[in-house]
Amino acid sequence: MKKDRIERFIRDNREEFDSFEPPLGLWAEIERRLPEVVIPEEETKIIPLGKQKSVWSNVFTRKNWGIAAGVILLLGLGFFAGHYAIKPSHTDPIIAEVSPEEGKMAFRYASLIETKRMEIKAIERSNPELYKEFAGEIEQLDVDYQNLRSELPQTPNQEEIVEAMIQNLQMQLDILNRQLQIIQKISKPSHEKTI
Repeated sequence: MKKDRIERFIRDNREEFDSFEPPLGLWAEIERRLPEVVIPEEETKIIPLGKQKSVWSNVFTRKNWGIAAGVILLLGLGFFAGHYAIKPSHTDPIIAEVSPEEGKMAFRYASLIETKRMEIKAIERSNPELYKEFAGEIEQLDVDYQNLRSELPQTPNQEEIVEAMIQNLQMQLDILNRQLQIIQKISKPSHEKTI
């Protein structure tokens, strides 16, 4: 009922409400009439406008950074200690069971053979027929070596098999050296023609 009366009053007097403008000095007069309120200094909060601390600055305090640095240092030391303490085996383990010295020798020959094979592989694009011929020569010796290697654990004459394996590796190395000399001779004249 009251609500209806208010709504009716507003409807009836709408034009008067719309045309009413507050006087120009109204806010100044309101401020003048208000009692002056003094805020004690201890209640005053000063909010710095400078750089705000981020969430990460709270998470990564000096203590946390110290812990993180310690963990990284320990991991690094562990890696280097493990890397240098565990020395790679420079021996062929199967041959080393029979003769440690010949196991080391076989490992050295195998490393040299692999290096020389990679050098010869460089001519595969420029001269595929020659590469195929060179690879065929070594493949048969490599198959023979792998057969000897598989026979080694079961044979009673292991020393003889190890010697045959070493001789096989020496032959592979000799053949690869000769093949590299041939490649050098073939490539040398082509350089001299262009000069």
